[in-house]
Amino acid sequence: MRRVLLVLSAAILFAGSVETSATADPGNWQRALDDIVARGAAGVQAHVHTPAGIWEGSAGVVELGRPDPIPAGARFRIGSITKTITATALLQLVGEGRIGLDDSVAGWLPEFGIDPRITVRMVLGQTSGLLDYLNGGGGYPPMVGDTLADIRRTWQPPDFVRWAAEKPLQFAPGSGWAYSNTNYIVAGMLIEKASWLPYHVNVYTRITLPLLMLSTGVPQTFDGILGPHAHGYYDYGGGLMDVTDQNPSYVWAAGGIVSSTRDLHTFLAALLDGRLLPPHLLAEMRAFRHVHGSYGYGLGLYESHLDANGCLGQGHNGYVNGFGSLALRSPDGRYGVTLSITDATGHDFTAAVDRLVEAAMCAP
Repeated sequence: MRRVLLVLSAAILFAGSVETSATADPGNWQRALDDIVARGAAGVQAHVHTPAGIWEGSAGVVELGRPDPIPAGARFRIGSITKTITATALLQLVGEGRIGLDDSVAGWLPEFGIDPRITVRMVLGQTSGLLDYLNGGGGYPPMVGDTLADIRRTWQPPDFVRWAAEKPLQFAPGSGWAYSNTNYIVAGMLIEKASWLPYHVNVYTRITLPLLMLSTGVPQTFDGILGPHAHGYYDYGGGLMDVTDQNPSYVWAAGGIVSSTRDLHTFLAALLDGRLLPPHLLAEMRAFRHVHGSYGYGLGLYESHLDANGCLGQGHNGYVNGFGSLALRSPDGRYGVTLSITDATGHDFTAAVDRLVEAAMCAP
């Protein structure tokens, strides 16, 4: 199953060049995108920020079988980058004193029988031990199957929490780390309980509207993508299928948001510049725990070691069937890259993506 957290080595993901300001090598960026498409992507978009300026471009096509290039500002399913937005909204509620990082989740959501040792912090940091309803584990098959029917039906997120709460934990709460989409379904429900408002209203009023992220939406159960967008593809075993239309209830607060490369750059810059959270909570978010290889995880945020010389990127990546994405920024804010890929033939373009990300983030 390919819906597990998408980590393409050190990176992830991006139709004709659309906007150029003073950048060092705009031709090189375009060639890098063309290389990703040549190696199997249907389409790719990029937003690159360096001290030399901003470059935006794309390669590939809107839809297989049509020559149309991906238009500027095209929207896409951002997958697990949603988790960083969810974590930010919940941490804002922590900052307002409405909920505590070390509160027991069971105290807020008593109806699910969640282990009382699991705290809000553990949910955001992926250390709760709750099984992942989307990918299974511990001998249990996932609740959501890897089928077209499953990503197009309407799910009730509380059912995902019940599914996980009824099963043994992967480890004692706080004693290990395991990526689980269930944690962020819980986080979305905590946002609703602490704020007395729906999850999507919190995202709009706290993050997207204040930042004028006008290409970003929380579609809930709407299965299309409003506005210009590229098509995503997935192979369930019988050949490529167009999976652009899918019901985001199956990932909800863990992966259901639609956005653009520019909006994600705006969000990540505001977050890491300290405009969305008070300093002590941003520090909590950036308290990275080494989890595997070159990665550390904080509270809804990754830190990636991108080369052997100490080059770092902070942000998140994401994947839902047909759409891969990445948003990274250097700790000092001088470099950033946001990418979206619509898949066509698998991930043979991994090395090409890594090269682009390293070039964008690790220039001398």
